[in-house]
Amino acid sequence: MSNNPNQFNATPTDNQDNPWADLENMPKDPITTTEVANPAPEASTLDASETPATTTETTQTHENLINVNIKNLSPEDDFSQVAKSLYLVDQYIFPDLFGDEEKAKTFAPALFSDDPNALFSYNKTLVAKDDDGNIAGIIVYRDAECTPWDTTAVTERFAATGIELPENFVRANENYMKKITDAELPEGAVEIEFVGVRNEYRGSGIGSKLIASVLDSPEYTEAHLDVLDSHPGARSLYDKLGFMPDGDKFPNYPDGSEGVQHMILKKSEQTPETA
Repeated sequence: MSNNPNQFNATPTDNQDNPWADLENMPKDPITTTEVANPAPEASTLDASETPATTTETTQTHENLINVNIKNLSPEDDFSQVAKSLYLVDQYIFPDLFGDEEKAKTFAPALFSDDPNALFSYNKTLVAKDDDGNIAGIIVYRDAECTPWDTTAVTERFAATGIELPENFVRANENYMKKITDAELPEGAVEIEFVGVRNEYRGSGIGSKLIASVLDSPEYTEAHLDVLDSHPGARSLYDKLGFMPDGDKFPNYPDGSEGVQHMILKKSEQTPETA
């Protein structure tokens, strides 16, 4: 997400121009945690900006799932699993962009582009697959070569599915996605936009592995990301990986009551524990 607090998610004071006016009284879904008798080493840390696993059984079932194959997303992949990985990453963006979860399964393939420099390109989207080939998690990132969000092209791809566009689709495009690519990145920088791990794979270190796969690329010397206050588990993970706060928190959508912290990791400043 953008690292410019003056451009991203600013909430207009005039309700007539406020894209979040109809959401201001909508309660946010709470972020909950699951207590287990013998938690896995990372069970108390979310792997992404989603809600954690909902049952002890789910957490324990996958606590030893360490070996996953990480590769670029492909048009041949199961996009119903992609949709599940993405939908809960941000409680504002993807419900607006996709509508409900069932529509997300149909719209998800239309979100991705063959353009290697587009946000949501196959080239800059990685997925983690388990031994059966199921998608357990996903990471979407961009770098200095990324082109601005193309609302027209995305709208055409979504419309081609034949399903009516979600009610807040335009708002998602104009007030989320375009602003994500507003801020320029310096050469050698990468910005992690979205990390999602399916609920049943939580506590397996998959989010860490996805992020590490991006950071391991020698072409990137520093990494940027934003984290919402309502995602404390994700913040804990980023702290553990060596990301440092950059600047003050800025207000987030829909009503400005939620803070966002921009964070940066510079490889040259990594300690042995985080390198």
